[in-house]
Amino acid sequence: MFPRLTAAADRPANFARWVFLEPAARTVLVDWEPEARGLLARLRTLAGRHPGDLRYTRLVDELNANSPEARAWWPRYDVQVRHSGRKRLRPPGRGVTEFAYTAFHLAEQPEQTLVIYSDDRT
Repeated sequence: MFPRLTAAADRPANFARWVFLEPAARTVLVDWEPEARGLLARLRTLAGRHPGDLRYTRLVDELNANSPEARAWWPRYDVQVRHSGRKRLRPPGRGVTEFAYTAFHLAEQPEQTLVIYSDDRT
């Protein structure tokens, strides 16, 4: 569903990096801008829970250095948590498909999130 969302030798796969730095994301995510803005707000929420954590600092620095949108939106200080909603995707080999999603957070590790997507057509 998310082409080229893979780990590199020097870093793990990361959805925020994919959304802002992978050109395919703008095709796959039908509503790229609101999705990207929401993702950046969720990243800020997580980074705020871990001030000084180099993993977040490095990721934010990378996004700001390589994405004009991230650079423009980060100073807005938007925050958001994810629960559930709907997302329109254009997976490779398929047309636009609307998915319902639900996010589950572990109480002991709130930065860990399991997101389940379901295709309403099935």
